[in-house]
Amino acid sequence: MILAPAVAHDNEGLGFMATKSADAKPTRSSRRREKSRASLILAAREMMSVKGVDATTIADITEAADLGFGTFYNHFKSKDEIVDAAMADMIERLGDEIDQLIAPIDDPFFAQVVAWHQVVQLAVAEPIWGWFVLRSTKTLNMLNQGLMLRFRRDVKRSVDSGAFAVVDIDVVANLVGGGLLALINARLSEVIDDDQVLEAIALLVTHLGITPEKARALVSQPIPSL
Repeated sequence: MILAPAVAHDNEGLGFMATKSADAKPTRSSRRREKSRASLILAAREMMSVKGVDATTIADITEAADLGFGTFYNHFKSKDEIVDAAMADMIERLGDEIDQLIAPIDDPFFAQVVAWHQVVQLAVAEPIWGWFVLRSTKTLNMLNQGLMLRFRRDVKRSVDSGAFAVVDIDVVANLVGGGLLALINARLSEVIDDDQVLEAIALLVTHLGITPEKARALVSQPIPSL
């Protein structure tokens, strides 16, 4: 989150007050508010996974969350806003889960195979969300702020260690991100099967500095999943 720059004042005491405010513990009211917001987002995800994004109403969400309309509008201005929040939450949670999944993997190439495979598998397992992600105009921005930031972090770490041979991380991140969205679209459309998904992931991995033969050997291994 980018914070607005602080306004300069002659009174140095204000700096102490700002620090004190930033360090203050959450109040009971703020905790309650955060809990109700999280409940609404979870309810939205669950209802939209069952009924679809378009068919789900605000009433469906508030009933599933056992909260009132007033509480909903305290947090979100519209259904579109909670849909965006639910998708952002899903992407962030997926990123956290993938980080945990690949943490024990020593081979950085295989770690990326596992991560990318998990993204495609989630979209296939939850096709309603998979299609929504593909159709949303905000998907690329959310991916760039979520999963692809983690990807850039991992690639930089492996480049610095000498494991990856990547000249331009931004170029590779765009190739991989676009490739994964194309794979999700093709798999949901049943244009390709699971074996072809693995072949495509192997080809994507070559952008990190590995031969196609070695990449295919990696995807032929058992791939852990969440």
